[in-house]
Amino acid sequence: MERIQNNLLSDTYNLMQLARETARIKGSQHTADKLTPVVSQLKELVNQQQAPLSSAPTGILAQDDFQSLLNVEKKSNSNSISDARERNQVIVAMASGGMSEVDIARQMGMPRDEVRMVVNLANSNSRRIV
Repeated sequence: MERIQNNLLSDTYNLMQLARETARIKGSQHTADKLTPVVSQLKELVNQQQAPLSSAPTGILAQDDFQSLLNVEKKSNSNSISDARERNQVIVAMASGGMSEVDIARQMGMPRDEVRMVVNLANSNSRRIV
């Protein structure tokens, strides 16, 4: 069997979950019970597909200076508000270096929308200062 694209598999899983919950809400418990094993097997497949994403970094991610910056960020991840400021500075630095939002989000372990918000906020603040 050919490898299924991760986003298609994830979308199918979400669709089946939605179908199961819809059946349950509409009172068709029998249909919901029939969909439960399908949903659980799809969930396992999605988890298996996502596992290879943690392979060795390549390109800009493999550069020593980036890895040093990332290691500092990971070590200081346990503190409070000052850490959030430092994390945001790291995000802005990565974006300024040409890194994509997806790569930043993956490396920082945070949602892409949050990365976008931090970068947009930094850009709007820099425009006000100038």
